[in-house]
Amino acid sequence: MKTKLQITALIFLIFCAFANAQDIKYSSMSTRFAGEGAWKDWNISTDKGSGSYSTMYSGDDAWKQWRVSTPNSDGTIETVFSGDDGWKYWRFNIGGYSGTIRTVFSGDDAWKQWDVSDGKTTLRVSTLFSGEDAWKEWNITSGNGSMKVNTRFGGSGAWKDWNISDDMSAVSAELKAAALFTCIYSGAVRIRR
Repeated sequence: MKTKLQITALIFLIFCAFANAQDIKYSSMSTRFAGEGAWKDWNISTDKGSGSYSTMYSGDDAWKQWRVSTPNSDGTIETVFSGDDGWKYWRFNIGGYSGTIRTVFSGDDAWKQWDVSDGKTTLRVSTLFSGEDAWKEWNITSGNGSMKVNTRFGGSGAWKDWNISDDMSAVSAELKAAALFTCIYSGAVRIRR
């Protein structure tokens, strides 16, 4: 009887930990520093604490490999290929969740629409508008809700501060972190290269 009670308690604790990890809501992201290299280091705010994105290396290829931290887990996002089109296809491994980040289309405007998938759930990340300032507003959708991401300010430094409205509670914080990365990459790195 005691063993059965211990097993039941263990299952309950595992379920609570899993449920808590699923319930992280993102609220904002911003660069940690000012200046030319500000795009390399980001803070992420959630209702359960903070996290970060940061490049793993410096130099011209710094944009290809990133460390990711959420309140509950750590991981990486890296390009799959090198070369001029390397930015169109990424792999992520964050807290045991792994998958791909890919542009939906090819060409110069490919950065405007992405699919982020862990093999079970796919999130579609799309700009809300077209034109020169399209990178300033994003919609992340799935069958389990949506997230709205937009720059907090206008002007040339708008890419440094973002608001997030997270109505996607049934999706893992790790998969959402991978999807939010596309907004940072497209808005702060790709358009500035």
